[in-house]
Amino acid sequence: MSSTSARWQKLRRPALYLVIVGCAFGAAQLLRQRVGIELSAESIQASVSKLGLWAPVGYVVLVMFRQLMILPSMILLASAGLLFGAPVGAALGGLGITLNAFTLFGTARLLGRDAILPRIREKFPDFEKRSETAGPWAIALMTAHPLGVLTPFHMAGGVTGISVFRFFLAVGPAALFRATYFAFFGASLLAENTAGIWIASAILVAVAGLPLLHPGLRARLMKNVRSQSTEPTDETPS
Repeated sequence: MSSTSARWQKLRRPALYLVIVGCAFGAAQLLRQRVGIELSAESIQASVSKLGLWAPVGYVVLVMFRQLMILPSMILLASAGLLFGAPVGAALGGLGITLNAFTLFGTARLLGRDAILPRIREKFPDFEKRSETAGPWAIALMTAHPLGVLTPFHMAGGVTGISVFRFFLAVGPAALFRATYFAFFGASLLAENTAGIWIASAILVAVAGLPLLHPGLRARLMKNVRSQSTEPTDETPS
């Protein structure tokens, strides 16, 4: 087999994946324009409400494929509280995030692991060992945190050697936790008084600040802040 053929064999699967993702992205954008979904909780609420009895299914599908439709998870999860109330909205939001996480996990494991992992090993020989121990905790923290970045961490889980069961243990409860406080916040917007909104906002701020209670993280953040402030600039005094 020539070098060109061997190279094509390696690139064939990623190229097919890019074509599939491109087609899916285009179809999702056409669907979003056809349905009329905009970047607002009110627009999402109106679009999902039109589905009637199928509204819960439609909402879960939106959360599952939100990346293709360019819909932020925070707006979608808060919309669940407006649509279904806090308890049901939290369950549907958590289910959507979990299904989306497994979609990203499976895609990365099927199409990216063999191509990406050898390159990572060259630079970080102990990458797999560390990822199997610290990886689930990092994924759980990012999934549960209201400002956590989901897509890169869920795809990274597929590249590592984390088992499907351990990935579920990391994502499932954390996804429900994240969906719960956003659904509670969304449901509080329907309250007649503003006390519920203030309570929900306070809970969001408190949860967002929980990682700062870890002394190691605080020390690392302070170190980065000090290094940024003491870096020399190219400007010369006049």
